[in-house]
Amino acid sequence: MEDNTLSKYVYPQIEQLENELENKQVQLNFLMRITQAINANMSSEELFEMYSHFLLAELGVKRLAMYFKEHGDWICRKAIDFSPEKHPNLINILTARYSDFSRVGELSHSELKQFEMIIPVMHKDDPIAYILIGRFEQSEDEYDRIKFIITITNVVSVAIENKRLFKQQLEQESYRREMELAKQVQQMLIPTILPDEKNIEISAIYRPHSNIGGDYFDYCKLEDGGFIICLADVSGKGIPAALLMANFQATLRSALMIHQKLDDLVRYINKTLVSITKSERIVTFFILQYDPSNHTIRYVNAGHNPPLMVRKQESRSLTQGCTILGAVEELDEVEVGKIPLNNEETLFVLYTDGLIDLKNNEGNYFDDHMIKEFAFRHRAENARVFNENLVEAMEEFKGKQEFPDDIAVLTCKIKPKDS
Repeated sequence: MEDNTLSKYVYPQIEQLENELENKQVQLNFLMRITQAINANMSSEELFEMYSHFLLAELGVKRLAMYFKEHGDWICRKAIDFSPEKHPNLINILTARYSDFSRVGELSHSELKQFEMIIPVMHKDDPIAYILIGRFEQSEDEYDRIKFIITITNVVSVAIENKRLFKQQLEQESYRREMELAKQVQQMLIPTILPDEKNIEISAIYRPHSNIGGDYFDYCKLEDGGFIICLADVSGKGIPAALLMANFQATLRSALMIHQKLDDLVRYINKTLVSITKSERIVTFFILQYDPSNHTIRYVNAGHNPPLMVRKQESRSLTQGCTILGAVEELDEVEVGKIPLNNEETLFVLYTDGLIDLKNNEGNYFDDHMIKEFAFRHRAENARVFNENLVEAMEEFKGKQEFPDDIAVLTCKIKPKDS
């Protein structure tokens, strides 16, 4: 009688304990394997496969949907017996209502009723993953299995999120290094030494909007004692604009060795630019050449903001030239402007559109009219002092507003030969 009682009550308990112990061992082994996989830097895809295979093979899960947030968008990275494309609004339901583990019940949204449980994975107050489980086999240790599913879901999800963040950090660091390199290259292209002589003064203001920019200016001394100054505004921003700027400078420098006439030089630059960019990027450009033999200025304005020429009793916008560069392969007409300097002190102010895009707190622009008035008032100053006062005027005008774009200003003063 005692043996029958022992068989009836004790042996089933022993068998149950053995099953629970076996299940715990299986769970522990998987936890160790997934931890080793994470430490070995296994890919996210491989972690997904390990996780989903364990749920199916060991824990009796037959339906699964794994949503992860990547670059601001929700993506279903793994689906078993579920078609995410048929339920495009499911993630909106989850993010609006669920931040804790939940069972799907009668009051749950109809889209969710094909599942049995919802496991959100949170980072602080923000969800980074949702795991939906359905067709879950019932068993006596269901409570323990659910707890373990929640545990490994969080372990795997956090590991994948950390991988994503680490990759993002590497990309940002790579981008930062690229930006720093581009900035260094650009600084090498911008002339740092400009003439400040008895008869010629040149001074520059250069403020890239975000470390590197698409504004470019240059100064080249010629063999005959003359010089060339130029200013360009490359379309776009950032690294692409900086790279095109570097290419533009190389093209200009090579063109100066080939072409003596400004119209031929501008045509050559335009044709080269089109061959490089396939007309996908444009450049506004202004070039000015000083000829010391007859004390004359020649210039071409290729779609740029008209620079100013200011003399004692005269202020003029320099508009002669042609259309923007890079848009069409052949320029129909390139008109060369010519200005005899006579025996007057003459000021030239070249600037990019970042200057006239500058706004004050009332929404008014630092427009061409204001620049012309400023230049005429300060025409007697040397080029360096002129630019210092211009920077001060810009700062005072914009108040608390930010600089909206790259700003480049090239100021040139040419004095009479016998002064």
